[in-house]
Amino acid sequence: MAVTALVIWARQSFGKSVSVASTRRYIKSCGYAFYKARRKPFLTSSNKRRRVVWAKSHLSWTSSQWKKVLGTDESIFEVSYGNIGRKVIRKKDEANVPSCYKRVVHKECSVIVWGFLAANGVGNLLFCTGTIKTPDYTCS
Repeated sequence: MAVTALVIWARQSFGKSVSVASTRRYIKSCGYAFYKARRKPFLTSSNKRRRVVWAKSHLSWTSSQWKKVLGTDESIFEVSYGNIGRKVIRKKDEANVPSCYKRVVHKECSVIVWGFLAANGVGNLLFCTGTIKTPDYTCS
C-alpha cells in the first residue's frame, strides 16, 4: 500500500488530520522501511508436482545417460522506462514474505537470450526478439 493511500485511509477511519511526512516518520520509527518489491513468478501446485515426479524418475540415471542430455535456458531482459517498480513497506528481514512480492506476468518490451550446454561443452548464445513459438525451438 502506498503511503498516500494509507494516509487517506487513516484520515477517513479516524477523522483526524494526518500528514504524509508524519506517517513516513512513524513507519520508520516502527522499524519498517520502503523497499522495491521483489519479483516472483507464478509457480502453480501442478508445476511443483510435475517437477517432483520428474526428479524422482531420474534419480537412478547413470552418468552415461546424463551425457546424452542437452540443457537449455533462456533469460528475458526487459526494457523499461521510468519508475515502474512497486514499493512495499516492510521490515528488513521480511524480504521473502509473499505479500512483499511483485507478481510478474506480462512483458512490455524485451530481448530473449537463449543458450545451451551439454557434457562436452556450451553452445553460442542466441538473441531473439518478439514471441518465440514451438518451431523456433526445433533444429533442422
